[in-house]
Amino acid sequence: MFEKFRLNKARKKVKKAINDNLISSQESIEQMSKILRDFNGYKYHKHDNFLNLCIFSDVVNIDLTIMLERIRLSERNSEKKLYARVLATVIIDYLENINTLIGRDCLKELTENKMSEFASEFKAINKKFSNFRKENEKQLRDIRNNTIAHKSKNALILTDKIENIDVEEIYNFGMQLQEYSTEFTNLSTKIIYYIVDYMKEGRKL
Repeated sequence: MFEKFRLNKARKKVKKAINDNLISSQESIEQMSKILRDFNGYKYHKHDNFLNLCIFSDVVNIDLTIMLERIRLSERNSEKKLYARVLATVIIDYLENINTLIGRDCLKELTENKMSEFASEFKAINKKFSNFRKENEKQLRDIRNNTIAHKSKNALILTDKIENIDVEEIYNFGMQLQEYSTEFTNLSTKIIYYIVDYMKEGRKL
């Protein structure tokens, strides 16, 4: 009885933390979207790539948070496998886009805006994403392509691939990616404050 009480209490605590994270990410999406729309309304586009990256990352963070929660709370093995397959798809899709969004678009924009003091931190985070992708890309893409996006028409191959999914490993991949995403969020917050402080007096970068 006492053990069940402790378990329920722990679950409620985790659920609250997850809800807080989701609310924070959604608020960030709304705030960044408003800033981007306002800037576009004034035909001011110097921070488009950075703000787009912030919004994109917040959307993915919501996806990660929900999928990680569902994997951890699900009791049915088939349900865990399904969420792991979706999570693998979210991860590989994000990794395929993030290098371009950070490495090509955002770093170029920071340099053009004379904000190169943030470049080294962006490069460090981008390297973590890049290394993570190199180490796990083949496995994640195989799960996405053969069990979700382009499901194999061969039922035996399909069921074998689903059966062989290591749910805990995919869960850990998601946790690792979320850790990197948090690092990016912390850095992007510093940049937002920098932009806001710089523009308080009506100046533009």
